[in-house]
Amino acid sequence: MPDTVMRRRVSWAPLLLVTLLAGVTVAYLIEARGVSLSPQNLLLLQPTAWLVLLLWAVLAIGYLRTPVLAPEEGPAESWADVGRVVAMVAAFAGFILVLEPLGYDIAIWGFTLIALIIGGERNVIALAIFPPLFSLAIVHGFRLLVPYPFPTSLI
Repeated sequence: MPDTVMRRRVSWAPLLLVTLLAGVTVAYLIEARGVSLSPQNLLLLQPTAWLVLLLWAVLAIGYLRTPVLAPEEGPAESWADVGRVVAMVAAFAGFILVLEPLGYDIAIWGFTLIALIIGGERNVIALAIFPPLFSLAIVHGFRLLVPYPFPTSLI
């Protein structure tokens, strides 16, 4: 086995993105603590902020030590892969556009069905059962978490 040296480099784009998110989290936490130090107000915010900062530290260490891959090691994207990504972005845009007119229940059901088909699911039973159950669970979860009504068509 040849003795090769593994080169490493800094992945700047993802490092800057997670650093920006961590900075926004710290700014939000400082602002919230400046307004009130009541445990009731910080019950969810403060532990979540600490978790975000912990995840930032783990990710930053990884991005500072990214191994450099040889050009032949990475798989090239095909036009079908790019088409699936574009189709998923278009499906999500359509989902956002039909939330209010159709209702959350039908929009979630339709987006889930389309996303499964784009992702390659061909099992008819899974396509018939999972989207309505997922939509029902999401709408029920929203109703438990959000104190005001939001538009639905069937549920």
